[in-house]
Amino acid sequence: MATPTTLAAPSFGTLRKGVLIVVGAVALYFAYSYVLHYFVWSEQSYGYYWQYRLPLVAHATGGLLALLMGVFQLWSGLNGHAMGTHPVTGKIYAAGVLVGSLGAGVLAVTSHAYGFAWGVGLFSMAVAWLAITGTAILCIKRRKIKAHRQWMIRSYILTFGFVTFRIATDYVPAEALWHISLPEMSTAMIWPVWVLPMLAYEVYLQSRER
Repeated sequence: MATPTTLAAPSFGTLRKGVLIVVGAVALYFAYSYVLHYFVWSEQSYGYYWQYRLPLVAHATGGLLALLMGVFQLWSGLNGHAMGTHPVTGKIYAAGVLVGSLGAGVLAVTSHAYGFAWGVGLFSMAVAWLAITGTAILCIKRRKIKAHRQWMIRSYILTFGFVTFRIATDYVPAEALWHISLPEMSTAMIWPVWVLPMLAYEVYLQSRER
């Protein structure tokens, strides 16, 4: 008599791939909805940021490269596929982070779009983005593969933080819920969009070590 079979729980690899597919889909949506119009070189496309168009287009270009290339980097690095092209695409990702973080840093200092506190948050995010990505590069140069993977995930958490920030400020009805303005909402959200995911990842790493 045949014993009844049960559905096997999805492996961690399958779950990881599913998460990366969702992240990639959201990244493509963000690129189409929020970034591509900055490549139309006109005052209408940039609005308030027209006077800051050079650092903004640097931030948009670098961030877009890092956002899209980062999905491939995580997919290939975590699953051991396409490792022949992984170093090349990794350099493209790092270049995107460099250009994007420098653009964000200049915007934080010069634009004052949402005030001083928001500028401090954006500048801090740009510095962390650059420093964490640099640490990931240093790890791979020293052949510390496991540490490199972990720091690259941290780097992409920061990369994706720009996506989370824009979605949160656009789709959370802050004025209706808390009676606050868009600048206040932006100033509040510039930190948790990357600090909280980073904290969650650190807790996950520690739980695995135990």
